[in-house]
Amino acid sequence: MVFWFSFLGVLFLDQLSKWYIRSNFALGQSLPVAGRWLQIVYRENAGAAFGILAGARWLFVAISIVSVALAVVIYPKVQHLGWYVVMALGLVAGGALGNVIDRVHHVTVTDFICVRYFPAVFNVADSAIVVG
Repeated sequence: MVFWFSFLGVLFLDQLSKWYIRSNFALGQSLPVAGRWLQIVYRENAGAAFGILAGARWLFVAISIVSVALAVVIYPKVQHLGWYVVMALGLVAGGALGNVIDRVHHVTVTDFICVRYFPAVFNVADSAIVVG
């Protein structure tokens, strides 16, 4: 259950947060959350991290779908390694699917979390993938 909870939880939070941003912010609009240290900044990203390979949409979709499928297949085989391994797998799979949904439905990925001194704007899915 830990895998499915983390997988579906990330997917839900990611899609809900992106929907909120797209519905309530203009592209490029920003809102300070904690001064200049943390801001919400609405951006669209056609590439991978830092905009790398912009325009390679279907490559990212294919890689992500394979990753999610592999996570679902190996999940039962790694349960014995502990809840943290299973949760990490769910975080990565949920984040990957969240960004796939954006790429398929919106062509680009919605990013909005901006942390001072970090060179890119990111989203819930990206965070889950990194933490996982």
